[in-house]
Amino acid sequence: MTSKEALLSPTKPRHSLVRKLTRQNLTVLLGSMLVSFLLIAVMLWLTARERQGSAAELAAIQLAGNVSAMLVFNDPDAAERDLELLAKNRDLSGVALYNANGELFADLADVPTLPWQQLPASAEPVRRYQGLEIVLTVPVVVRDKTEGVLYVQENLHQLMNWFLRGLFIMSALMIAIYWFAARLLITIQRKALSPLVQLSALAEKVASERNFSLRASVVDNDEIGSLTQRFNELLKRAEIWQAELSNKLQQQAARGDELEQLANNDSLTQLPNRHNFGQLLNQMVLNSISDNTMSALMFIDLDNFKFVNDNYGHDAGDAVLIEVSARIQAAIRADDTLCRLGGDEFALLLPKQVTPQLAERVCNRLLQQINQPIWVKNAKMPVSLSIGVALCPQHSTDSATLLQLADEAMYQAKRAGKNAYQIYRAD
Repeated sequence: MTSKEALLSPTKPRHSLVRKLTRQNLTVLLGSMLVSFLLIAVMLWLTARERQGSAAELAAIQLAGNVSAMLVFNDPDAAERDLELLAKNRDLSGVALYNANGELFADLADVPTLPWQQLPASAEPVRRYQGLEIVLTVPVVVRDKTEGVLYVQENLHQLMNWFLRGLFIMSALMIAIYWFAARLLITIQRKALSPLVQLSALAEKVASERNFSLRASVVDNDEIGSLTQRFNELLKRAEIWQAELSNKLQQQAARGDELEQLANNDSLTQLPNRHNFGQLLNQMVLNSISDNTMSALMFIDLDNFKFVNDNYGHDAGDAVLIEVSARIQAAIRADDTLCRLGGDEFALLLPKQVTPQLAERVCNRLLQQINQPIWVKNAKMPVSLSIGVALCPQHSTDSATLLQLADEAMYQAKRAGKNAYQIYRAD
């Protein structure tokens, strides 16, 4: 199959990246537009209300100047005519004029008024906003003397109606803008992510068919293009690896036993390796629990092994490992299993008829065996053993925990001076 044939139409996975990114981007766009809409609406309302409040205050101040003479000459009828004129020009819900003694001087019969006690005393005009109303209290001053107070209460209902109509128009405009922006965003995003979707489809095909000969085309010299190049390189390496592995498996098909040996045994000492040890340890723990018998795990570390490697060479170290494994095997029972975990670490499994006393005797035998001189290249190797012992089920019935406890006990033996053993005990 050619690389062109590998460029399949993008599949639709259960969770589409394109749809997910589109939803996220549209959500961000919608959220931004809503926040902008709310901010504009709030600013528009506050500005419009402030302008109407300023206009109402200016009209009230002018009216206060007009009615000042009427207060001085005690002409309430003329004052009421001026109040009526203001009420015709503005949408009032309350207007009243009080004299200096706090007595009602003039008002309009069809609008409510407030008692004198509820009017704030101030030498300057006072403007307050109460819901959809503007409340104005303007002192009437004649020759620096306050002759009375003008109270005006103006509705904002007409302003609110204008504001709501404006919001409706703005909402319709923003919906249209959002729709066009969303269409444009979806189109651009799909085009931008198309190479990534094609790459995903190719990866799905490679995974399902295990055909590493497929390749993806590099559309643009961007991050996705770089990713495509690296993916093609990975496919090439996988193809080479697959061919080499297939060839190797064909060559070794007749050597199944040898492969099993390599998989489960250490190549130097021919002992069970760490992988095999894990299975043997799990089985020993299961048998110990089911048979209600005690078993033991010994974690063995070869002391001074690094010194041997550094001073006598790695071939001498290999010879020491072979000799140590042979001596340990000679000192244990037929049912016991010695494993090499790697480096200078060994593990000994005692699956049957174990007691703490037996474990101690085995440890002493092992120490005695290794304390016998080991000669390599006409030199005595300065090695010994540090052994940690954990018992099942006494110390733990979990394989990983048992190994950890044996390891801790081994380090206790090392801290005690090496060439020693230690049955696990909690510090």
